[in-house]
Amino acid sequence: MEILTQYVRQAIDLGIIDEWHIWDFTRSQEDHEWVTQEFGPVRFMGSAAPYQAKGSLSPRSSFRTAARIKSDLHLAIVPHGEPDKCYEIVVGGWNNSHSVLRKIGRADLKSFDRPEEAIIWRRSTPAILSPSVENQVVLTMDGRGVPTLHVNNILIGRWPELDLGAGAEVMIRGGWGADLEICDVSAPVRRYVGNPGEKMPYWQAFDYYATHMQQFADTIFLKCDDDIVYMDVDKLSDFIEFRRANPHYFVISANVVNNGVCAYFQQAAGSIPESVGHFERPPGGFGGSLWLSGETATRLHDFFLQKGDQDMPLPTKVVDWRERQSINFIAWLGKDLLKMALPKGDDEYYLTVDLPTFLNRPTAIYSDFVVSHLSFGPQENALDVERLIHGYQRLMLSKLAAEPHEDARELSTAADALRSQAVA
Repeated sequence: MEILTQYVRQAIDLGIIDEWHIWDFTRSQEDHEWVTQEFGPVRFMGSAAPYQAKGSLSPRSSFRTAARIKSDLHLAIVPHGEPDKCYEIVVGGWNNSHSVLRKIGRADLKSFDRPEEAIIWRRSTPAILSPSVENQVVLTMDGRGVPTLHVNNILIGRWPELDLGAGAEVMIRGGWGADLEICDVSAPVRRYVGNPGEKMPYWQAFDYYATHMQQFADTIFLKCDDDIVYMDVDKLSDFIEFRRANPHYFVISANVVNNGVCAYFQQAAGSIPESVGHFERPPGGFGGSLWLSGETATRLHDFFLQKGDQDMPLPTKVVDWRERQSINFIAWLGKDLLKMALPKGDDEYYLTVDLPTFLNRPTAIYSDFVVSHLSFGPQENALDVERLIHGYQRLMLSKLAAEPHEDARELSTAADALRSQAVA
């Protein structure tokens, strides 16, 4: 992931990409914590996403945020220097009808279950949260450590029985079916945390952008896998401009190394010799021998790394395509979000087969923009991952060293969704 980050940061530094949205669909707590530490701040959280740090509170500094949520806004107050003390405020819980204050343990921040006896204060607050606005949340603390909460300029509560000492960390989440958007986050690199544990979670990203279509209608989106290990940044602008100038295509793919459909056309054009392997046309665009074989993928990566340049021409500059293809690196137009409120399921099938067929719009592969994709699931056990990553790191450093931007090679790590001209 460090390799991808270097390339994306370089593209941001060059002004090619405006924003990078990292969608956290990590499957382990260790990976989630790593993404949380390496990237920030969080802009969006699914309703089942765990607490995220948001700010701090002290007698001299209030906590403020703007939250778009329909109910169940959760704030955790974690006093400094008191490892066993934690308070939780639920604003607009129970279908946006009541608010409560709970005393909980630090370990409870990782779960949603709460005993009734944890509640130490309750108040009826009907319709306190509005789903149509950025709800203004202000938490203050006086010199005696007493916190006071206002939401949309309405006093929710003041709790003189609490002593927060010198101050506290404030964490935030949604819950119980209510997604949370933290609207005051506008950093160019920011996180979007999906609901954990979903087998095919990617529909959540498309649902978010489709819901916000008016905001993104003029955007060009780039979506890439987190294991992209090479990107021809010099040709990225050309790829984006081709996407903009050819709206009849539904999605357009980069020319991807270690992608079955691309490999078939690369070999047909003479870019991959038979000595590397035979790359057939995957049936219906899905699967195939490359997708299944880590040994073949390793040979292909080695060939690409050793060939002296990273050009992989296809038979034509643009290959029109009407079957399935892997969406390792694709681009679409923001206005097409009108058709992209995807159901839960196979997003790749919807984007490259179902929707293009329904709309009678082909997809395409753009020859001149080359990226390399490390692995598919069936390849991983037989792929020489560590050696290949070292090879791609050396290639990356040689590419970045040729750029005049000295800070580009110092930038670090990860992700799953690029944004250009506003998002990718």
